[in-house]
Amino acid sequence: MRVLLYILITSLFTSSLISQTLDANATMGLPTVTNLTDITGTPNEGNIVYVTSDDRIYRFDGTNWIADTGTDDQFDDEVELRTPIDVNNLPTDPNASNETDIQEVIQAITPITSKNGRVFYPPSVQIDASINGTFTLNLYDQYVAQHSGAGIIRSTIAGVAAPDIPIYNVDELYYYVTFADPSVFSNISIDGDTGIMTYTIVGQPTDFNSLINVVFVVK
Repeated sequence: MRVLLYILITSLFTSSLISQTLDANATMGLPTVTNLTDITGTPNEGNIVYVTSDDRIYRFDGTNWIADTGTDDQFDDEVELRTPIDVNNLPTDPNASNETDIQEVIQAITPITSKNGRVFYPPSVQIDASINGTFTLNLYDQYVAQHSGAGIIRSTIAGVAAPDIPIYNVDELYYYVTFADPSVFSNISIDGDTGIMTYTIVGQPTDFNSLINVVFVVK
């Protein structure tokens, strides 16, 4: 008898290690109806049903059928970026440089995209006004030449050096002349595709100094 019992136990243990196939027609699923109004009888609390008309699962709470809305409310601080990205490029960024979720991106990009944050002056450029005539000046090239890299000197915060100055592409900017000395400049125009300003010198500054103000706005 002991030998037979041992053989039976061994046989059962061995059979549990053998992989099995599953017939899909033999599996059990949720009760399915087209609409909740198709349910007859009195359901019990905790009953669940799949409704095909709106592709949702409902649970009976003892009084009503409640749609299963899931538990993930997907707040902005819960939606992660597929790839973390440094939006504002600041060494003192509280988010350790790379933003990782939607909330961090919004907080980082809001100051950049605000009205004042989109307007800036290009670097100062000396224009020869000693001779009358029509000339051109590539405002974008002048901007890139002086803003590329970190300049002559860069600041440090808590021992961390400031990053290189970010550069916009030529098609990411609008170009404006907000003021020009009318006794010196005339017929001013700017090609928005290239950033090239065309202007005419009509007279020489009386004190060897004059003004023309140029403003860039991020699109």
